[in-house]
Amino acid sequence: MAKPNLSPKIHLNKDNFESLLQERVNNEISKYVINTNEIDESMRYALSNPGKRVRPLLAYLVGDVLNLDLNKIDGTASAIEIIHTYSLVHDDLPCMDDDDLRRGQPTLHVKYSESTAVLAGDAMASLAIDIILQDSNLNSDLKVKLLQFLMKTIGPEGMILGQIQDISFETTDVSEEQIIKMNELKTGALVEFSMLAPVIIAGEDTKEWKKIAKRVGITFQLIDDLLDIQETEEKLGKAAKKDKKKNKKNYPICFGVDKTRDKIKEYQNEVEMFLSDMNLSDHPISIYINKLFARQK
Repeated sequence: MAKPNLSPKIHLNKDNFESLLQERVNNEISKYVINTNEIDESMRYALSNPGKRVRPLLAYLVGDVLNLDLNKIDGTASAIEIIHTYSLVHDDLPCMDDDDLRRGQPTLHVKYSESTAVLAGDAMASLAIDIILQDSNLNSDLKVKLLQFLMKTIGPEGMILGQIQDISFETTDVSEEQIIKMNELKTGALVEFSMLAPVIIAGEDTKEWKKIAKRVGITFQLIDDLLDIQETEEKLGKAAKKDKKKNKKNYPICFGVDKTRDKIKEYQNEVEMFLSDMNLSDHPISIYINKLFARQK
């Protein structure tokens, strides 16, 4: 299937950018996983399970703001979604969150086996790194910068640290600051990478974008935690109200729904102000981020 015909020199169409970019990243990912063995098959099962592709879409939209040729983002956007999927596969395992349902379908360890899920997750992590290494649209310096940033994002100072905190907090009292930091690491870090990678590719300063990317990532997790206690399993496509049952320490459980909504609103206002200051209020990136924030009840 051909890539969507998106010009890198003009703003994306506000009416159809989401479906076009989802199609684009799906097409890109399909190039990298071929059903030749059981691991390929299990990776394809996880990656073809219809998700929102939030992180690669954010990468493409920031790239559009910076007037980047979207071909320069394709490999990194695919790697981001593959990393995210690997994290979900491992997160669903019985030794972690022990979930049987993901995006309305059996989780990978239920469909295949626990050992296959562990290995498929490992394979996806290494595949994502290789995609960036082999990306002919990036020079060597950019590859090094992106991979250094990605390793910090998903490693023991980033996503993995956030995940171990999520587990360890089940048996201890935690502060508001600790929960926000956990959200920043386990979810926000990869969202931040998604929004900053195009800035790095464009050779721009990441300082201002970093502030907003961090807020978007944390808010995304706050809304997810809020939805967990408010929505049904059918609506979420995964087990609902599971965090409280497992003694998870997230923001709405510890500090209540009203305070969570106040925190979301605080971050949302900061994001909107940043986008307005950059004259991006009518750009698809503002439309998309507002849609992500509007998921809460």
